[in-house]
Amino acid sequence: MPRLHVVFDLDDTLYPERDFAIAGFRAASRWAEAEFSVGDLTDEMTAMLDVGTLGTLFPTVLGRHAPGHTPAQLEAFREAYRRCEGLSLSLFEDAVGALDHYQRQGPIGLITDGTRHVQARKVEALGVEARFASIVFTDALGPDRAYFKPHRRPFEVMAAALGDPGDRFVYVGDNPAKDFVAPNAMGWTSVLVHREHPRIHDVAKVATGGAPQHTISALTALPDVLGV
Repeated sequence: MPRLHVVFDLDDTLYPERDFAIAGFRAASRWAEAEFSVGDLTDEMTAMLDVGTLGTLFPTVLGRHAPGHTPAQLEAFREAYRRCEGLSLSLFEDAVGALDHYQRQGPIGLITDGTRHVQARKVEALGVEARFASIVFTDALGPDRAYFKPHRRPFEVMAAALGDPGDRFVYVGDNPAKDFVAPNAMGWTSVLVHREHPRIHDVAKVATGGAPQHTISALTALPDVLGV
């Protein structure tokens, strides 16, 4: 009998990614304080994040407070953010119920973009690794983000790991610019979770072929959409 496999995105689908960013800023600030004797930079970095300057944030902040820093120190500053010692994260409340529910329907999976060790830290901090029969870190599939979404390779890997021909697959994500192109092309059901909360990435763009088949505002609506 065909089984249902629900596969989830991670950032801003199961937990608020901004929480990780702020925790990372605290860790980077601690590093900068120890290295350069500067004050707490967390609020300054958060303010920059909230106006959309994440891409230039680290060199800008370090340039202001440690203008003589070396390239190695800039990389160490970034790495303190990525490593984020003492990281603690929490799932969205509706994500807890969704994971519980769909684990009972069949093996579930997780596909996530981003630097592998950073994404693995998030999974560890959320305490969700054991919930998933398969986790695909797209960064681990090849160099230079070659298999990041919207590439179909991570979805092929997931399908082979979880199911059999004829099984039903669903991908639940938050970013129509990349999340749904491959699952749509592969005959999966695609579901966008459009949450009203602060984000660190713009998700207004919809990729060609990437429009979600369903849009919900919380994962509590997923059983109505999927009929199970």
